[in-house]
Amino acid sequence: MLIIEGELDEPRSVDPTELRRLPAQIDDVSTVVPGRDGSAVWLRDVLAQSGLRPSARFATLASGDGKFAISVPLQPLLDRAMLVYRKGDAPLPASKGGPVRLLLTGKLECEAPDIDACAMVKGLARIRVAAEREPDVGHVHH
Repeated sequence: MLIIEGELDEPRSVDPTELRRLPAQIDDVSTVVPGRDGSAVWLRDVLAQSGLRPSARFATLASGDGKFAISVPLQPLLDRAMLVYRKGDAPLPASKGGPVRLLLTGKLECEAPDIDACAMVKGLARIRVAAEREPDVGHVHH
């Protein structure tokens, strides 16, 4: 279950079967992110269905085990993020970052000015949109 909360008109929880029913499916993510596999939906479509408020400027992406969370600017996520939730007709396995993994398009770097490559969270369980940046958990640059 993926919890989507914060600066939204309708916070909610979605499971991978609900993601599969959304329009604009990406049936093969390797066409958008070479070297990756699975099927996905754009994060912007999921957030739009929840009524993203104008005050939302950041998103905190948190893993299900509670050991990792990163707060990043929202706009690059809206431009570049997809939620991978299945491989073939099966749910995305944990070995591939399932049940939901966030992937980003384009060139990625750690500590990039627009969005950190570490935002590609495996085992994504919570997305909290906020007006202000929130503290990271378990995220340290070396």
